[in-house]
Amino acid sequence: MSNRKDHGTRLEEGLEDTGGAHITQQTQAEIDEKSAHKVHSGKATLAKTDTRFWKQSGKLVMVGDSPNYAMQVAYKGRRMRFTTHTGNKEAAAKTAAGIYRDLVTLGVEATLAKHRPQKATKGEKVATVGEWIEGAREVSEAGETTFTCYARALRLIAGGVAELKKSRKRFGPKKGGSTAYRDTIDALSLDALDPVAVQRWRLAYVKKAKNPAKEKSAKTSCNSTIRQARSLFAPKVVKFLPELRLPVPAPFEGVEFYERQHTKYVSKIDAPAIVEAAHTQLSKKDPQAFLCFLLAIGAGLRRGEIDTLCWHQIDFKKCQIEVAATEVASVKTDDSRGEIEIDEKTATLLQGYRARTKAKDRDYVIMAEGGEGKRKWGQHYRADIPFKNLITWLRGYQQDGKQPLQKVQKPIHELRKELGALITQEHGIYAASRALRHSNVGTTAAYYADKKARTTIAIGSFINPENVVEMPSPAAEPALENPNKSQRPKKKARL
Repeated sequence: MSNRKDHGTRLEEGLEDTGGAHITQQTQAEIDEKSAHKVHSGKATLAKTDTRFWKQSGKLVMVGDSPNYAMQVAYKGRRMRFTTHTGNKEAAAKTAAGIYRDLVTLGVEATLAKHRPQKATKGEKVATVGEWIEGAREVSEAGETTFTCYARALRLIAGGVAELKKSRKRFGPKKGGSTAYRDTIDALSLDALDPVAVQRWRLAYVKKAKNPAKEKSAKTSCNSTIRQARSLFAPKVVKFLPELRLPVPAPFEGVEFYERQHTKYVSKIDAPAIVEAAHTQLSKKDPQAFLCFLLAIGAGLRRGEIDTLCWHQIDFKKCQIEVAATEVASVKTDDSRGEIEIDEKTATLLQGYRARTKAKDRDYVIMAEGGEGKRKWGQHYRADIPFKNLITWLRGYQQDGKQPLQKVQKPIHELRKELGALITQEHGIYAASRALRHSNVGTTAAYYADKKARTTIAIGSFINPENVVEMPSPAAEPALENPNKSQRPKKKARL
């Protein structure tokens, strides 16, 4: 008995002194056997960022008389407790997983300041809308145009939540106009953007729609506006603004979104017809507008990519256009980089325009003829006038006595969508995804239907109806020799 005890003592001492280097083969085998037993008999370990962990682990508790769940967590040697502000266990588990993600990304102190702030001392207050926007502007990695859209979205929601009345004066150039209206919004405390207030704003925003079509558009716009405003409170922004205090819960925390609306592209134009019309009506009258048209529908370039495209990015021999970051332009995302294939005829047309203008490699393809100066907000285009002329032409374009693009919000982008639909129909969804340079094929599938053949089952062939003339197959239907003449069967000659 003493020998066993001495052996165990020596083993413990050996573990302490050498960090486990003297574990015997027998002891190691026993440990391996126990570990294997635990692996096979126990449940799979869930990550603490998984809501299922918090529902199953017993780490969600109700303390005292509180009706809300609190999460208990140990992180880097510190034991902490956070309230989830809800008595619903499913919702509490989601909140707990989010708090743990903040611990990993923001650190302990920043997470405590965000989710368990101390009571405000005298003089300490929650940041205002304007203070947060200016603070975020200094630390955000978003581009100037993108950040301006984020700030505009936040002000739009804050103004709607505060029910500020809109009048024509707010658009005036003086202090009593738009500047005063913005100052009023910037002075609002972020406390105003609590979940209940944002929910009411969502419902009111969509309720303004007067018909189902506008309601669908309003839901999409509402989702986009909330996502943009919420980007200003992302962890990668919050962690660099410890001096600004956020309310609890933070703005847009637990916000709801409308379901994704149907976004499948439905072609409204006849591609060969509109290309021919553009060549006839624009190529000589407004060659710069025609070049914009050609690059949009022939290469699927975005408006910003057309605006900054230089001649050295076009390889006329390979019939390719390179989209990449240059001295004068950036790309939308890393996935937007790539080489776009164009047909030989389009390449020849582009080469002809370059020869006539005697352009150099570093020159822009679209010449900025009297373009507007840089705006203080929103997207700026160097060649603004050619784009405006093309938009005017597209909205006035007639097809079968109608104007299919008259009410389209972004008619130039509609040309890119038309090319995507044509590639999808001819070569499939994956080819279209590569040509349009989407980040993943799921984005392409959300807008285009990969349908290249008739998807019908010959149910009618299972029965033999009587006194019914058999219909010809769509693929084998003969063309009429003269569509103006009636194709009645010839009468038999009388004998």
